[in-house]
Formats: sequence, structure tokens, C-alpha cells
Amino acid sequence: MTCASSDILSLPRDRELTPFESFQNRWITLFLRGKLSLNACLNVLTNTFTSSAFLGFHGLGVFLFHCLLRRLFGRYYFLSYFYIPSFITSFLALMIERKNRRLPLAIYVTNVATETILRMATTRGIVKPVPNAEVYLFSVLMAINMYITKKYGYSEDVVSSIFKFILGDNEARKNAKSQQKENLSRCSGYSLLEKAVSCGMRLREEVETSFLQRMWSTIRHSSCPHEYSCFFYCLQGFLRPFLMGYVALSASRCISLGRKLISDPSLLFSLLSEKRNLSLGLFLGGFGATFRIINCLLRWYFAKDRASYAIPAALLGGLFMKFYPSSTMSLYLMWKTLEKGYLMGMEKGTLPHIKCFTPLLYSASTALLFHVAVLEAHNLKPAYFKFLTRVTDNRLFTVNHHVLDMFGTQSSKLFPDSWPELDHRYTSRIFQECVLLWLIH
Repeated sequence: MTCASSDILSLPRDRELTPFESFQNRWITLFLRGKLSLNACLNVLTNTFTSSAFLGFHGLGVFLFHCLLRRLFGRYYFLSYFYIPSFITSFLALMIERKNRRLPLAIYVTNVATETILRMATTRGIVKPVPNAEVYLFSVLMAINMYITKKYGYSEDVVSSIFKFILGDNEARKNAKSQQKENLSRCSGYSLLEKAVSCGMRLREEVETSFLQRMWSTIRHSSCPHEYSCFFYCLQGFLRPFLMGYVALSASRCISLGRKLISDPSLLFSLLSEKRNLSLGLFLGGFGATFRIINCLLRWYFAKDRASYAIPAALLGGLFMKFYPSSTMSLYLMWKTLEKGYLMGMEKGTLPHIKCFTPLLYSASTALLFHVAVLEAHNLKPAYFKFLTRVTDNRLFTVNHHVLDMFGTQSSKLFPDSWPELDHRYTSRIFQECVLLWLIH
């Protein structure tokens, strides 16, 4: 197969996958947010085609520059085999993607690359695994984030939106921007989710006459930012995140097993009772409840509210990640925290603005992932390995891994039986003899 035909065959699978799979999900999101309109649908369609072209260029460019560099150098080198072609391709591909998507993509890919580097270091014996390291890292990062939130308020990034949606905004400082947005949202009407929440609030008001509600309604410190008693505030801090985590993960599992559930509805009960779903709910609910309990206790003890209370509250609450450990979540939060800190430093003028930093970060991280996928795929995150297999239709891994073993990366570890069909007219006699030796051993 020629280089040109290989480049062309790398396109279709790239373009037909991931963006179009999320097309329907984006429509559902618009519907739930009450923003489904013709312009919104056209915008989603345009963005989907842009993301498709962005992914498609990766498939074309990697193999194109791979062949060009081989012709330029006359042979393969360690970095010129896949790292440099992937770096050039990723840099150019990011120029196709929308500007508001570039930084989130760079953070995500860098997060996966960081986890890959840790796997490589562990395999080489440079780093020894620390039990529950992701739990401790998450606790420290949450302490930093919640302190910033309590002192300065929520920012407009994705992580802050998730925190606000799950944990609420009672403990966050009300800044002018958030207050203005809240007033505008009240004037512009309610979405379907907001209407459901308002129905729940009315139902709660109807049962407020119960003895338990009257009993605990007055136990609230004057410095507490919440409206109801500390007891119900802390109870809500557990129930709301618990239900959100459990329902979200259960729903995603039901969607992923849609065909099997239709053919065998009895799977629904076992799916809803999975330990993993409950573990996510316990993790989120435990964090939310602990964070609120510690804050309320400190307000009662010191008779005032301080931003520093968020540090011990988040440190203790973060330990509930033991129920649902995730190194990906911890590393992603780490990079988002560094991003937030750098942006705050830029606003204050203490840190410089580096031009082209986002494309360079994305290119270096993506190139590392492609490089590792070919030369040492056993160190790649399993989920990302499957993603690359689907996107490239397994073309990324159909190389002669036994030849690449000379670099000392154990390239053939996952592919012991991978022997490509070689044309003897274009292979040297020495190479053919080496192949026979590999077959013997």
C-alpha cells in the first residue's frame, strides 16, 4: 500500500465517529436547558462538522508527515517515527477547532498524558505507586479550590460550574457577576430542570409543618449563609450530591446498554443496584455533607464565617473519594487548578501571557500519546487505547512492533503475534534473516 492510499484510508473512520455520537446528546442538553431553537440546532451542527474535521485531520496528518519525514531522513529515528509527525499534525489540527474549545482540549489531553507519564515511570521503576495517592491529591486540590471559591466566588470555568451544580452556591462568595447572572436567569424564565427543582421546593414547603421541621428550623447560627437550619442544610449536602451521582451514572449505564436492556429488561435491577453507582453517590454525598458539617461547626465555635474554614472541610470531605477512586479525576482537577491559578496571576499582572502556549501544550501532549501508543502501548490508559483503536480503525497499531523493540520500549508486549505482511521485494536480506530469528525465539 502506498503512502497516499494509506493517508486517504485513514480519513473515513476518524470523521464518522466521536463528534456525531455526541450530536444527539447535545440536542437533549439544549432541550433540558430550554434553549432548543433553530439557530441553536444549526450552531450544534456546525460545531459538529468542525470537530469532525479536527479529528479527521489527525488521521490524515499523522500518516502524511510520518511518510514525509521518512523520505526526508531516509530512515526512522526514535522521535521522528511518531512523535514529531504527531506534534506537527496536532498543532495544525488545533487551528481547525473552535477557539473556545482549544484550552479545554489541551487540558484534557495533558491530563491523559500526565497519567501516561506516571505509568511509564512506574514501569521503568522510577516511581513507586503510593496507595490512595489520588485520594490525597484530590483532598488537597479540593481544599485549594473551595478556599478560592469561598473567598472570591465561583469563576466561569467548567469545574466551577460542576461544583456549583452539585454542591450549591451557599458557601461561595457572591460576586457582582454571579449576582447579575442570577438576576438575569430569574427574569428570563425557567428551564425544565429549574421547574422540577421549584416543584420540589413547593413540596418541601408543604411538609414544613411537621414536628421534625419545626424542631430543627430554629437551630441555625447567625453567621451561616444558608436559609434553613444547619441540620437540614447538612442533610441536603448529602442527599443532593448522592442522588445526582447515583442517577447520572445509572442513566449513563442504561444508555450504554440500551439494546441489551430492550431485549432483556431484567438487567435493569442489577444495573441500578451496581456497587459502582452507589459508590459514586457515596463519594459525592459524603464530600458535600462533610464540607457543610465542618463549616457549620466552625461557625458555631468561632461565631463567624471565614474562607479558611473551607480548607479543613474540603480536606476531610475529599477522603470520601476512597469510595470512588479516580486518578483521572484527580489529575484533571490538578490541571484545572493550575490553569485557574495562572489565570488569576495573569489578571493581577504577576504572571506573563505566553503566546501559542495552548497549541504547544496540546501538541506536545497529543504527540506523547501517539508516540506511546505505537512504541509502548502497554503504558497507555486502557480507555484511551480503546479510543485510539476505534478512531483509527486499529491502523495505528498495525505496525511491525517487533522491529520497534530495538528502541527498548517493549513495543511488542501487547502484540506478540503481530507480524505484518511484508513484500520481500522491498525488504533487505538482513531484515528477512532477523525476522526468521524472531520467529525462532
